Parts: sequence; C-alpha cells; structure tokens
Amino acid sequence: MDETNLIPDRIAATLRQYPPFSMMSAEAIDSLATQAHVRVLVSGEQVWHQGDPPGDSLYVLVRGRVEYHITTDGQTELVAVRDEGDLLGLTPLLRGEPVRTTAQVVEDTVLYGLPWQPIQRLLAKHDDARHYVNRHLFWTTRLGGESTSVPAPEDDGITGRAKNILQAHLSGGRVIQPRNLDRLLTCSPQTSIHEAAQLMAKRRVPSVLVVDENRCPLGIVTQSNIVKLVVAGGMSREAPVEGLMASPVITVSALSSATAAILLMLRERIGQVCVTEDGTPDTPALDVFTNKDLLAQSGHHPAGLLREFRHARTVPRLRELCDEIEEIIASYLDANVSAIFLGQICAELYDELVQRLLEMCTDELAAAGVKLPRIPWAWISVGSDGRRELTLRTDMDNALVFAAAGSTEDDEKHREIFLRLTQAVIAKMVECGFARCQGGVMASNPKWCRTDREWRQEIEEIASSTEPDPLFRGIVLYDLRFVAGDAAIVRPVRQAIIDSVRSNSWLQRRLADLVIETPPPLNFWGKFIIEKRGDRAGEFDLKGRALAPLRDAARLLALKHNQTRRYSTGGRWEDLQRNVPTLAELAKVSREAYDVLLALRLGTALARHDSGRFVDPSKLSKLEKARLAQAFDVVRLVQTHVRLAFNLESR
Repeated sequence: MDETNLIPDRIAATLRQYPPFSMMSAEAIDSLATQAHVRVLVSGEQVWHQGDPPGDSLYVLVRGRVEYHITTDGQTELVAVRDEGDLLGLTPLLRGEPVRTTAQVVEDTVLYGLPWQPIQRLLAKHDDARHYVNRHLFWTTRLGGESTSVPAPEDDGITGRAKNILQAHLSGGRVIQPRNLDRLLTCSPQTSIHEAAQLMAKRRVPSVLVVDENRCPLGIVTQSNIVKLVVAGGMSREAPVEGLMASPVITVSALSSATAAILLMLRERIGQVCVTEDGTPDTPALDVFTNKDLLAQSGHHPAGLLREFRHARTVPRLRELCDEIEEIIASYLDANVSAIFLGQICAELYDELVQRLLEMCTDELAAAGVKLPRIPWAWISVGSDGRRELTLRTDMDNALVFAAAGSTEDDEKHREIFLRLTQAVIAKMVECGFARCQGGVMASNPKWCRTDREWRQEIEEIASSTEPDPLFRGIVLYDLRFVAGDAAIVRPVRQAIIDSVRSNSWLQRRLADLVIETPPPLNFWGKFIIEKRGDRAGEFDLKGRALAPLRDAARLLALKHNQTRRYSTGGRWEDLQRNVPTLAELAKVSREAYDVLLALRLGTALARHDSGRFVDPSKLSKLEKARLAQAFDVVRLVQTHVRLAFNLESR
C-alpha cells in the first residue's frame, strides 16, 4: 500500500537520523522529503521479488523488519535481515540490474521511497555521505560480484570541513607515493666516487643509490659523506663507492605512512629513505626520499614532537609531550584518520620516549657509580606495543634481553644491574602517565629481563608445553619488536620465535584454537550479545570477541606463510594480501575490519578514559552499529578459514 506524501517535514526529520542522509545538508534533506512517498506493508507482503527490475526508488526502512531470501535450484535461503534505518535496494540501483533477493516483510513495515536520480546528484556533492555508501557497498559485495561504487565528483576542490589540516592530511598526504622511476639516480658498487659525485651534480640531487644488477639497494652515497671522507679524510676519489656508501639502506614500502617514515628518519638520524617494492632491501628500489620530500607528501605531522622528546631534560616535560600525543590522536581520530596509521605514529613517538628515558636513567646510574655491563643488550616491546598498536597510555608491554655470560653467577650480576636500569625506566614511564601492566609484562620484572640464551630456551619450551601460562607468554613474545640498544642481539631471538612456530604444526593448531574459541558478540538476528551481570552488565567485550580473533589470526597466518617482515596486525594482513594470493580477499577485508574495530576501541577509550575494551551498544550510533555488524561478519569469515585451514572442523 502506498500513501500520498503529505508530511514532508516529518519525513525530513526522520531522514536526518540515519546515514547517509544525516551527512547531507538540511536543504538537501528537505528537497528529498518533498519528493518522497510512503509505503506501508504488513507481515507476509514483499517489497520486491527476486528478479524484479531495480525501479527508480531507494527505500529507507523507518519501522519494522525485512528479511532477504535467495532461491537457488528450488532451495530458499535466508541471507540477511534489515531493520530500522537500513537502506533497501541500493546495490541494484547502482548496478542497474535486477534484484538478486526477495525482500520479505516479517513485521509490519513503513518505508520511505526516495527518487534515485536526485540522491545520486546529492551523493556526488557530499563526500562523507558518498564515502558511507561506498563502504556499505564494499561490505555487501566483498565476497564476489563486480565492485560497485558511487563516483566521486569531477571537481576535486577541497571545501568545507576538508579544509581542516587534518582532513587534508587524511585526503592525500598520509602515504608515500613513489614518483617516476626515471628520476631515480643509481650506480653500481664499482662506480668511482668521482663519477658518482658528477652524477649528483648533474642531476642536482644530494645522494645516489648504490644498487645491484636487480636494482636492489645496497647502500647510499651522500654529498656529506664525500666531503667528510674524500675532501677532508683523504680517500681517493677514484675508489669505488662501495667503500664510501652508508649501508644497510633504511627502506619502506610504497603507500606506507609518510609521517611514520619521517619519524623513522628522525629516529635513525638519516637524511634519506629508500622506497622498495615490498619495503625490504631484497626487492627493486622505486624512489629515494629526503625528509623535505616526505614533508611535502605528509601534510600536518607530529614530527615536531619527536624533536621535543629528543631534547627534553626532565620527566615532567616528557609527561607534557605524552599528553600532547593523546591530544593529537583525539584530533586525528575525529578526522577519521586510520587507527592503524595512528598506531604507527604513536609507536615512533613512544619509542623515542623510551630511548630518552634509557639515556636519562643510564646517566643517573653512572652518577651513582653504577655502570652498565659492557655486553650487548636491548630494550624490546612485546604485546600491543610490539604490534605498534599502543596509542594511549593504558598499560605497557616491554622486556629486556642481554647477552649471556660464561657463568650463571655473571648472568645474575648483570641482571641485577639491568633491573636497576629497567625499574628506573618503568618508574619514569609511570610518571609520564603509563599504567603498569597488570600481568607484569615489564622489563622491571625479572621474568621479563633475561639473557638471550634464556629467551631462546623458553621459546623452545613454549613450543612443547601443554600448559596455558607458557602459551600466554609465547603469544606476547610472538609480537617482539626491537626498540633501543643493540639490535643484533634481538634478531636471533625473533628468528627462534618464527622457527618455533613455523616448524610445529601442533603449536599452530593450539594457536588456531585461540582464534576460533570465541564468537563475535552479535547473533544471527543482529542483536548484540552482552554481559548479563557484574560491572560490565549491558556491555560486550570488543577486544576479546572481535579484535583478538583478527589479531591472533593475522599473527598465525603470517607465521605459517612466512610473512614475518611486519609487526602490526594491519601490516601482517597487508603482506598476506600482497603475497599470498589465496588469502588476498580475506586479508583485505580483515584489515579493513580491524581498522574499524580499533578505531571504535580508541574512541571509546578516549571518551571513557579507560582501555576501551568494553562497549555499551546502547551508546552507539546507527552508523557505528552498522560498521560493527560488518566487522563481526568478517571475524566469522576469518574464524571459518582458520577452522578449515588447521583441520579444526570436527571440534
């Protein structure tokens, strides 16, 4: 039954409650409302039948409930449920093809029918609304069929909110875009220093990249090196550049964060960074960027904070800088910057904080007459910090590794001194606003301050243990990342972790069990599964039920497929998408879903001043609920893949 539209004001007021209309101007909504018609259907009727033409109206479900059914070979299957605020008929309208489902009314329903052509014009003018519709289409088409999207307007001028410097950063400045390969200046290791200098002078560039026959970077020669070692140091200008070049080359991948690359260059105190095909020195070089080049691509960035950390002299000043990080994060999150990207920024800044605190505490110990043992050692991050996902100062996950001596007695003497160092650093981190790890995963804990030999021995024991505690420590360790000290001592430990998992199918199955053991907190009917009692009554565990399965699956699949270059969950899914064809589609949507979930947790944490682990669904907007439902769907897909890949189907 259709009714003549006599209530445009009421329709407009209703549309403003739901995306994408809530993202449009008031004038646009008023115009749509005057062209709308109301359709009232009772239980048992159909909005459309499978195979019907798409029509010319997009429907907004205002009240009631509609089920989508697909009939194939005489068998009918329920595939989706639509309720208040959902859009009906969007995909067939965009594709211009018959509908693929039957829309069956299961509760008395009220629909607003809106003319499709005016909506298309409005979407072209409203960026946020168009982005929402495209995300909706991405999720509904991710498992097959042609990709469909609302085209962006031809005029890409930035207007309104996009003039915000953070929005400009989001729109085009957050990734490294390699330039034309013809501009890359390279030479072989046997090229003379004189010839390399002539090449740089001719091209007016500050460096030349030294590459092998496959264009893989071996080193880099800079003007400053030539001045220091040839002009001032007396090295022959006819000597080959391999004796002059700086090596190894610091490399990043294309489309990675320009801001994170700037921070990396500042930390490493280098002037150039090389972009390669996969971000490692083992693939062909694509471009070389100076910090000025990257600044031009990155827009607004927090690199100034890195300099401030480096020059800070007191803990109160470091605390102020940490407060500024959270202010920046809140602003970036409000501008819809990727939560995974925010983790990269914070990792670089917090790493610099740790480096500065280590310097301060080392000096304080020296002033008290305590010198560190003259052996290799390193501060390492594990857990969420190791994955570069620690954006807020909710807790800390770190450890220390030092070289084993010739005797247990010497090891204990060294441990005692290193514990004095780590306890001082942890105490200062607490002063800077970090919470101590409730599980004791801190370098100040003797269990997390160990020799390289002890770490490797424990890794071997984890691989064969059937107890839960060793496996917990293993999971935390599997995200191990070097932060400060001697990187060489960390590499064998990390390689031992990789080898222990890749060679042990039994351990892989144990890790796979962790991925599938907890379903996402949304049932088939679209209702959130919440805690019934206790302090968290009415909330659901976002971390345990959604983030953890995607995180653990990314780690497990990356280890299984030898994609161990990246540390973060987002980076692991990216590498799986790029390098494992059979996982490309699953990895793509998994990274997208993880980013959505991470952003919700971060936003919840900022709003509630806690870890953001638990979420109250009654506080979520319609848009947030829709995104969550889509992300939970991906969690189920990942759990199904892991169940099949590791032969857990019968469990």
